Amino acid sequence: MTKWIVDDTRAVEPTPGADCDTSYMLKLSRGEQRARSRVEFTAPSSVASNGWAREALAPFLADDDPPERLIVSLDGTVRVASDAV
Repeated sequence: MTKWIVDDTRAVEPTPGADCDTSYMLKLSRGEQRARSRVEFTAPSSVASNGWAREALAPFLADDDPPERLIVSLDGTVRVASDAV
């Protein structure tokens, strides 16, 4: 199956109640399909950037459904966030 393509990345407000201070929304496409993924950086974020948000999502771009939300920890590890904050 074709990988998702990142069409756009924009800074957005972090999820309320999350211990994150920086957040990016990535708009994705695969053919006619569209999706969005949010990549958030744990506070205090010193490595947060548009490029690092794309890099954090890259391993998931071959998935059928990309994660809706990822958290990048202070040590740089990436995890899929649950819906609960």
